[in-house]
Amino acid sequence: MKTLFVSDLDGTLLTAKETVSEYSMRLLNKLIDERGMLFTYATARSLNSAAKAVWGLRQNLPVILYNGAIVMEPWSGKKLYNSHFAGESREYIRRVLAEHDVWPLVYSFLGNKERVSWIRGKETEGMKRYLSRRAGDSRLNPVDSPDELKDDEIFYYTYIDAKENTDAVHSVFAGDSRFRCIYQQETYQTDYWLEIMPAGTSKGAAASALREYLGAERLVAFGDALNDCELFRAADEAYAVKNADESLKGIATAVIGYSEEDAVSKFICSNLDKYL
Repeated sequence: MKTLFVSDLDGTLLTAKETVSEYSMRLLNKLIDERGMLFTYATARSLNSAAKAVWGLRQNLPVILYNGAIVMEPWSGKKLYNSHFAGESREYIRRVLAEHDVWPLVYSFLGNKERVSWIRGKETEGMKRYLSRRAGDSRLNPVDSPDELKDDEIFYYTYIDAKENTDAVHSVFAGDSRFRCIYQQETYQTDYWLEIMPAGTSKGAAASALREYLGAERLVAFGDALNDCELFRAADEAYAVKNADESLKGIATAVIGYSEEDAVSKFICSNLDKYL
């Protein structure tokens, strides 16, 4: 049976240093090269950010980015799947954010060019930290007005700030069926991330589309956080690492080891006869 393995990155495949350990890198690459294992990742990160974290890992399959908003070939930048906002939804989001004086990072495509935009002077400390870690990134696009993005295809909004500054906006969008919100504390910081995307966008929907594209008969998933719930529901088997959110463990097939102890690669290796 042709099996597609899809792993979350932060808190699952990656260590606290935001890298794949040498042990996991060596083992996974060996299975991909010698056994033809179908292995990829599903992350909230962009391609640029994810590529740095998994540098050295074989990436011969499309990857799932921005919590399922984009499925892309990492070697070509070609989009295979793209979930973006329609005009009416965009205008509503813009109005609500302005009313709350919240100015998030806006992810979009202008033609084939990916852009990460924000309003100059409206950066939170969390956003400043995010941007400082991406200095020199060609996607960065500071603007003076949202009107400068009128021709962009927007697919994702991210606001990074203290919980008390994000709760009100989250409450508006979380109860609106037109949108999907992910609201959780950053893995390595105290800030909260409020991420807004079109309804139906999820790692699970993207993984299902990729599974069909590749002709895989079985989907096995790994994760640690609430944004992995839909991925788990879409999978035939889903494994939560020990450091995972308790709610995710509740819908997992089983709980495996800790992310810091190479749980994903060790699990796959221990079950080779079943999967490969």
